[in-house]
Amino acid sequence: MKPKHIAYIIWTVIALLGVISSVVPDGGWHIGKWNLRFPTLADVLELQTVDSLQLTIDTLLLAEADTTIMIIDTTPQTANASETSQQREDIVGKESEIIVRGEAEIKTINTHINNTTPQGTAKKVDTRAYLAAFYAALDSTSSMPVRVVHYGDSQTEEDRITNVLREHWQKQYGGGGIGLIPLHQTIPTRTIRQRLSINNVVQTAQGGPKRYLVYGPRSMRLNNDDYGVMGQVAIMNSTLVAGSEDIVINIEPIDHKRKPHNYFNRVRLLTDSISGYIMVQDTILPPATQSYTTVHYTLPDSTTKCEIHLQGKGKVYGISLETPTGVIVDNIPMRGCSGNIFSKIDSTSLSNFYRDTNTRLIILQFGGNMIPQTANPSTISGYVRSTLRQQVRYLRACAPEASILFIGPSDMSTRIDGEMVTYPLVPYMDRLLKKMAEEEQIAYWSMYDAMGGQNSMVKWVEIGWAGSDYVHFTRAGANKVGKMLYDWLMNYQPQPLNANL
Repeated sequence: MKPKHIAYIIWTVIALLGVISSVVPDGGWHIGKWNLRFPTLADVLELQTVDSLQLTIDTLLLAEADTTIMIIDTTPQTANASETSQQREDIVGKESEIIVRGEAEIKTINTHINNTTPQGTAKKVDTRAYLAAFYAALDSTSSMPVRVVHYGDSQTEEDRITNVLREHWQKQYGGGGIGLIPLHQTIPTRTIRQRLSINNVVQTAQGGPKRYLVYGPRSMRLNNDDYGVMGQVAIMNSTLVAGSEDIVINIEPIDHKRKPHNYFNRVRLLTDSISGYIMVQDTILPPATQSYTTVHYTLPDSTTKCEIHLQGKGKVYGISLETPTGVIVDNIPMRGCSGNIFSKIDSTSLSNFYRDTNTRLIILQFGGNMIPQTANPSTISGYVRSTLRQQVRYLRACAPEASILFIGPSDMSTRIDGEMVTYPLVPYMDRLLKKMAEEEQIAYWSMYDAMGGQNSMVKWVEIGWAGSDYVHFTRAGANKVGKMLYDWLMNYQPQPLNANL
């Protein structure tokens, strides 16, 4: 068939879809208890299933040459924020079993992987050498704060993994507080309890001011890039949510053990125009300092809990509980995200935050959400060599003083011929990420290798370190990963970059 005939067919189909979409009401047709819906033309054109992401031969050649190409956003819809951890694990487990491969298909995939695996140098690079600036900054924590920002997918939810890093760093180098939290905590953490009230009514996960996410479904995205450093923004506006121009946030630790993260003496409010006050032990504290995007409140050194009262119409990008010295560690989980969203966040707001808070390490933990979605090695190759590379370069431009650490996906299992085994593309992605990190001169930690490599997830499930979905860690497993990561980071002995491991 000639190209013009193919084009004619495509445009004919699009026209037909447009006609059908135009006559179907927004809510669909209601037939008894059934609701027959049809996607709008815009929805059809924006479908983002990875199976449709088949790279052309020309694009593959460009990807192999490491030429920058744009990969379609493959971020899945965010799950209901009120789901429990177990519910989320059950959902992921079901999704993981959607893709069941036979031996023949697996052999085909592995053949392609073996033929396209990048051939690096004979010597390995200890990429921790690229963290030299961060290691040097730790020597100054007695006089200034050193910030670590940890972005990740659902493996980091509930402050998992991050909390282990924070606890160890703050014990060794000082500092307190848990760092950044959203205005409204829709997914509980294991470190603090946060409640938001409107008119003295505590809001559910679905309540509170209108919230937008750069990594969320399209219904929760802005028309611009004004998301802030957490990739989200809450808008206090009574025309959007009744009563949201006058809210109260109560913050207290989950446990009252004498841990550094439970104690803070400064609150940083990231906002554009919101005013308010903080109450600590029945004492009202006015703002200590205020700039165009940040309001600082100075609190007593013994503070473990506080009440924040905010009034006005405007945007809130986050709240930080911290200290003026030591190590401050932020946990910023982005459920369902593949790490392809940072270039969609305003660079000025990112740059200002990283500079003003002395951010010296940015951790990126992504990749796992791509694995169950595709059996195409070319998709993985384009994702790593182009999409992730672009994000790394964007963040480096926003935070030139910060080191960057990329954490690859864990081992993940799928059912093949009745047996739970490693997804074939996990080790392939891991190798590509190692090579990309070396080329971009950022640190790389292979969680896959740290777990034990091929089929290690099965063993972790048996031990109780991972859930029945063969994807997510249990609390014990997340603690184990966090400790392994911390030890890897802090047991580094400087050596030439081209030295053998």
